[in-house]
Amino acid sequence: MVCARDGRRVETPVFAGAATAYTRREVDLSLGLLSHFVRGGAAPDLLTRWWDENQPSDVLHSRERERVLESWTAPLM
Repeated sequence: MVCARDGRRVETPVFAGAATAYTRREVDLSLGLLSHFVRGGAAPDLLTRWWDENQPSDVLHSRERERVLESWTAPLM
């Protein structure tokens, strides 16, 4: 439930399929990268540059996403 400004409660569906779609390693790498964004050690344009350079034609699978996340986080460690 979400409360609107006027106090009304609005029921909103939340799709939770993604919760099981990611490996623990992928979640850990994502949180680590987000932490670098928050602390200023990396900028989100890193993701845009990667997309522009690679132009994936399909959705990446979990292991592929892990490799991409590792390539982004390795230089930050």
